[in-house]
Amino acid sequence: MKTLRLGACLGTTLAIVLTAGCTTQQPPVPSNTPMVPANAPHDVNATSRDRISDGGLLRFGVRSLPAQWNPFHAEAADADTQRVLAPLAPTHFTLDPAGRATPNPDFITGADARHDGNTVVTLQLNANAVWGDGEPLTAADWVATWEWARSGQASPAAVPGWAHVTEVRPGWSPREVVLTYAGIEPDWAEPLVRGPLRAGSLQAASWTDYTSAHYASPFVVAHVDRPQGLVTLERNPRWWGDAPKLERIMFRTVQPEAFSAAFLHNELDLWETGLSADALQQSRAAADTSLRTAPGTRGRALAVKPRGPLADAGVRRALVQGLDRAALLTAALPSETSAATTAVWSNPLLLPTQPGYVDQARATGLTADPAAAARALDEAGWTLEGGVRTKNGQPLTLTFEAAEGDVRASAEFEELLDQWAGLGVTLNAVASDADLAPRSLPISPFPLATLPAEATATATGRELSDKVSAEVDPVRRADTASQLARLLWQEATLVTLYQEPQYVAVRAGLANLGAPGYGTTEWEDVGWTS
Repeated sequence: MKTLRLGACLGTTLAIVLTAGCTTQQPPVPSNTPMVPANAPHDVNATSRDRISDGGLLRFGVRSLPAQWNPFHAEAADADTQRVLAPLAPTHFTLDPAGRATPNPDFITGADARHDGNTVVTLQLNANAVWGDGEPLTAADWVATWEWARSGQASPAAVPGWAHVTEVRPGWSPREVVLTYAGIEPDWAEPLVRGPLRAGSLQAASWTDYTSAHYASPFVVAHVDRPQGLVTLERNPRWWGDAPKLERIMFRTVQPEAFSAAFLHNELDLWETGLSADALQQSRAAADTSLRTAPGTRGRALAVKPRGPLADAGVRRALVQGLDRAALLTAALPSETSAATTAVWSNPLLLPTQPGYVDQARATGLTADPAAAARALDEAGWTLEGGVRTKNGQPLTLTFEAAEGDVRASAEFEELLDQWAGLGVTLNAVASDADLAPRSLPISPFPLATLPAEATATATGRELSDKVSAEVDPVRRADTASQLARLLWQEATLVTLYQEPQYVAVRAGLANLGAPGYGTTEWEDVGWTS
């Protein structure tokens, strides 16, 4: 496994530890800014390089081949394109399973962040790093990427954090980059994770064809066969880091309904089954395979529209107290789910496996308590008459979004129907425009970089949000973020339910790939054990 070859000075809130001007040989953990802990298990069959065979083929299935080869382009955001591009466009800051960032020494040999009015970050680039045609990777590439990112040609989702950068320039040499941010930026690493695009490549921001000179990675594309639906990758002879263990990686188009058969017939080596109980059951029937599972990077939540009876925050909080989210999790997720792969989620800002997470249900006392929920509804004027809550002669009736064919939403609806019936609340399923809508939310590895709109809806929320956005000490920032999350939990307009698990079926013996949480895949270390 790769280790940082030169000490890096890092700074962000819950993701990176900061030491200004450090020169030690190992990444330090300063006593004045201790690491905020996180419990983030992952399941990738982590294996040292000396135990991995040299050579071999890894086979993936995708639904379509890339139509856009620029990894930052909005049209490259689909999962299949990102899957093909992943071994071609590695990260310059790697993430651990909890989402904490560290410089990738193949590209960044030093990173120093200083916060004095503005955050200024200085990066030392690896002198061996070259593009696919052998040209060096320099500060000019970073400058061009910043200019392109702010030109409006890329969607904000494709280049997160670049809008906060006000200047990028070379340092004392072409291998040094200096970035200046607008004010203090604790999440300064966010726009740097994916690294730059090549300066010359941005003359045509849309890349309809693969060009090796646009990439710098352990692998290159050897062959694209669109009629056959195949892309084949091979080792990059110009790669300067650890030699890739795999000889080739192949991507083949497979229709969605044929994935299970292709995996069962040993035509694919990896299958991201998702949360389908049928797919999980089918994957277990394949010979010589294992199911790798870990807490994922998405959370399930209930969006609550503050209208009608739900305009009263007291009613919203009462419904939260009448909600057994552990039972909801069990009802909605496959039987393979366990405490090691998911958890009840009680924080509108952070997932349970992210640094600084605090269970806000316990912190506020708004935990599952049907008796307390009934009392709160009484206090709000909703009295129980004949098993039905009424106020001014009107029943407490709510709608729940469960579109036809949405198996998980239907299971959640049935569970909520039973739970809230005991409170006298009537729940009806509708296809759209519901009072309550289940949502699967992607959570960034930099979760405090972009706060939800609800965070600034009150004066207290705005004050806490401002502090979260400018605090570089990870412990103080975690404490302030917890206060803000507590406020949002009590508002109960977004009721977080559970962290969604990752399920990935793989061939036995595949090393350093599977269910990584937020973790970065180091493609040169992926391979087969003997």
